[in-house]
Amino acid sequence: MVNLGELLEVATNGYLVATNHRVVSPPAAVERYSIPFFYNPNLDTVVRPLPFAHASTAPGVTTDPSNPLFAEYGHNELKGWLRAHPRVAERHHAALLATS
Repeated sequence: MVNLGELLEVATNGYLVATNHRVVSPPAAVERYSIPFFYNPNLDTVVRPLPFAHASTAPGVTTDPSNPLFAEYGHNELKGWLRAHPRVAERHHAALLATS
């Protein structure tokens, strides 16, 4: 299984769609193996749509208001961190929640 990241969706202008992150734990007696590999650019990197053979058929980036996709990598990372740690974000970084 390969999960596509949000910036690959941005880079292909929606031709490839980012995978929603979810984990289904197996029953207690079953082992689960996962080998994640992350290849990320600098936080200030801006990803623009790439030219490719099927670019003209790309539908555009997902416009889900609860999960906006940003071309700047750091903004997407911040969005993910704020969602992953909501209590910490609310307690220590409330101003960021209002702007993200």
